Amino acid sequence: MSYRSHEILQGPGYANVRALYKADGYAEEELKRPIIGIANAYNSICPGHIVLRQMAERIREGIQAAGGMPIEFGTIGACDGIAMGHEGMRYILPAREMIANDVEAMVQAHRLDGIVLLGSCDKIIPGMLIGAMRVNLPAIFINGGPSLPGHMADGNPYGGEWIDHSCIQQSEGALQAEKITEKEFKWIEDNAMPTVGSCAMLGTANTMGCLAEAMGIMLPGSATIPAVYSKRMAAAYNSGKAIVDLVHKNIRIQDIITKRALANAIMVNSAMGGSTNAVLHLLAIAHSGKINLTIDDFETISSGIQHLVAMIPAGKYTLFDFFEAGGVQALMKEMEEKLYVDALTCTGDTLYENLMHAENRSREVIHAIQNPVHKRAGIKILYGNIAPDGAVTKPSAIPEEAVHFCGKAKIYESEESALTGIRNGEVQGGEVVVIRNEGPKGGPGMPEMYKAMKLLVGLGLGSKVCLITDGRFSGSNNGCFVGHICPEAADDGAIAYLQDGDMISVDVENGKIDAIDVDFEERRKKKYICHQKVEGYLYQYAKNVTSASKGAVIPTYENE
Repeated sequence: MSYRSHEILQGPGYANVRALYKADGYAEEELKRPIIGIANAYNSICPGHIVLRQMAERIREGIQAAGGMPIEFGTIGACDGIAMGHEGMRYILPAREMIANDVEAMVQAHRLDGIVLLGSCDKIIPGMLIGAMRVNLPAIFINGGPSLPGHMADGNPYGGEWIDHSCIQQSEGALQAEKITEKEFKWIEDNAMPTVGSCAMLGTANTMGCLAEAMGIMLPGSATIPAVYSKRMAAAYNSGKAIVDLVHKNIRIQDIITKRALANAIMVNSAMGGSTNAVLHLLAIAHSGKINLTIDDFETISSGIQHLVAMIPAGKYTLFDFFEAGGVQALMKEMEEKLYVDALTCTGDTLYENLMHAENRSREVIHAIQNPVHKRAGIKILYGNIAPDGAVTKPSAIPEEAVHFCGKAKIYESEESALTGIRNGEVQGGEVVVIRNEGPKGGPGMPEMYKAMKLLVGLGLGSKVCLITDGRFSGSNNGCFVGHICPEAADDGAIAYLQDGDMISVDVENGKIDAIDVDFEERRKKKYICHQKVEGYLYQYAKNVTSASKGAVIPTYENE
């Protein structure tokens, strides 16, 4: 069989290339095999990535066992949690494009035949998939797995026995409100995340891992295996073997991640109550493969999908409970009638064939489609005079009493000023907190308003205040919130012209977000100016990034 890598390995003209590989220690015989890249986002900063070094060795062994020649290269893997709530968060979404560029450059520069994408956390997963979609070669993804949750039976804010990393930030608000003591707060800090792995909540990291499995680019059952389980290493080995088979069969990533596979991911995200950031990332993945997917498709595709998984923050169960119940495959089995089961997967089989082996082991965690946790789905797109190009919320995480919310605006020009105001007691029940200048261009980098919302929930204001922003939220946020407001303030969006005291209506049920009796045309006569000054990569990013309604991508081809 002829491989792509042979283009630069055969004949006298490429003796220099063969010599360089031989200098690495590869034998002549190995150079006749398919060359498989391992894109490894290992670092010792991010708990989700510490395990990747060991996993890479098992992937390498799997590739060799199947007759491939593994080569490994690194890419960045920034930690959302460590970057949260300060200047560093502005780099997190832009890092997605850097990772995509890394994968594209390394694959194309070295004419690789296939690629194993090894990463765990929020922007790393979509970044790797975007890069692989651009070059469209055989690919498979494997994550490092979630951490185990912390045990907290007494005083658990979610009503169960377990807590996750997101409980820490919420507890800061509870500490300020004197609902818990400093000793209790310290205990939560020390016990919420007891092992390595991606944060054990349904944040963006685990959402995107689950959606990678739902799209078929990941081996069935592998997304939710805990990082500390031996099965995680077996999944790495099997992924290494599987990529060689994909190369031999010439099954490329765009044969797997199609419009139908993306639709499956959208439906699964709604059913499990996944992160709102999935909207950004699925749009960006579609863009990289020149697949026509719009923000309106999220509403259309998820219509009729109800919330089936009672995971924190929309229930008391954790990602570990989801794994024990059967994980993504069990959920997809429950909603099989809604999915495109003819979609091809990285096993070489269709989704239908994979699901023949799936079983739901707990109907308390993964509900039957006839008995949903909530009738409202996990994702909702809102429109109105504040967001003519759309906004995103997560109905499954919003208290019932806040689904229809109307209140006076309290304006903050940045996340930092909002955090200061909330901590100083400026925000009162019945208000709509507006945080602007935090979009892809205005932030720049579209940081998460995670801390602000968690503080409000901890203070007991989660259902009494609504927070709206042109920034983002974490998948673990709960309370009344709306993000991704488009156009953003930096694009002269209506959010830029809201004023303190404006009456704002947020109707999640009917998908509407409006300022009542506000003449935006009149207010636009006095031009709003975004004063954000940035340099370096953020300057490049802000000058080129598209709207959040288009995935906040940096365009990579003409005629978009």
